[in-house]
Amino acid sequence: MSISGKKASKKKVLKIVLISLAIFIVLNLIGAAVGTSTSITHPSLESYENRIASVKEKGLWGDFDSYDKQDYQVSGLDGYQLSCTFVSSKETRGTGKYVIISHGHKSNKYAMVKFVDPYIQLGFSCIIYDQRGHGANAKASCSMGGWEAQDLDYLIKDTYSRYKDVDILGLHGESMGSSTSLNVLRYTDKVSFIVADCGMESLKYMVHDMYNDMYLYPFGTCADIGFKLLYNIDTSAVSGIEALKGRKVPILFVHGADDDWIDVDNSKDMYDAAVKEGIYSELWLVPGAKHGESVKVAGQKAYSEHISSFLHNAGVVRTEEHADAA
Repeated sequence: MSISGKKASKKKVLKIVLISLAIFIVLNLIGAAVGTSTSITHPSLESYENRIASVKEKGLWGDFDSYDKQDYQVSGLDGYQLSCTFVSSKETRGTGKYVIISHGHKSNKYAMVKFVDPYIQLGFSCIIYDQRGHGANAKASCSMGGWEAQDLDYLIKDTYSRYKDVDILGLHGESMGSSTSLNVLRYTDKVSFIVADCGMESLKYMVHDMYNDMYLYPFGTCADIGFKLLYNIDTSAVSGIEALKGRKVPILFVHGADDDWIDVDNSKDMYDAAVKEGIYSELWLVPGAKHGESVKVAGQKAYSEHISSFLHNAGVVRTEEHADAA
């Protein structure tokens, strides 16, 4: 073969390699767009049985079996039915204190049983419920706190209508539930306080942070495009930190210091933003706690005491009520 023929052959090989590499990159970018958005909007879900077993195994079921419970349905956004459970005791009835507790991604309402004892001890009746597309609810796309916040707004309205003695109505969310609890501030001013445990500041931040940690910077943008084109979800609009603007609801931000899923900077950023807005806020970082483990690591008693102190400091409860809880 002539020298010119060898050069042409090398150029052809190089061209094939470059085209193959380009196709590989494009396919991976498309995979990021489709795969990431679909895995988040349509997660594989945990069953009631598995979640209950997990909570019991971790020693966080507490006295849940002894409390009075009532199952009911509430119509959310576009009539979507939410499976709810009202939990109370003789100590909480008549106090006028209620809290709605929102679970995280892939989970269900029974994951939130671990927070029931801490609130019952403070005189709060609890409402745990399945967020859209989770638990016993019908199949539906999940937006990590966007549509879910609008569902929660309906649940808040139902709570005031259903229980006529509501004096204090708090929200407690874990992970995606924190996003839901914060984003609902766009739609209502009927909230007395929020406890946001290991929450994300926005869906966009979460997605980009995940890929940035792997140095795959363009993939986050591709995922944003996938969410928008496939599911009409604007990742920047599902934003707890933006929902704080113009609001004055006291917020306790809780985050495991060793969270390996939602970086602790999310809660730090939201806390700083809340302070700038003039919102009474506290930030509690739990040493040694990973994602969703703060109540387990700190202990339910300490968790309850921390909420009690926050509610007292924020002026949500009266001094004598705080003394009784302590």
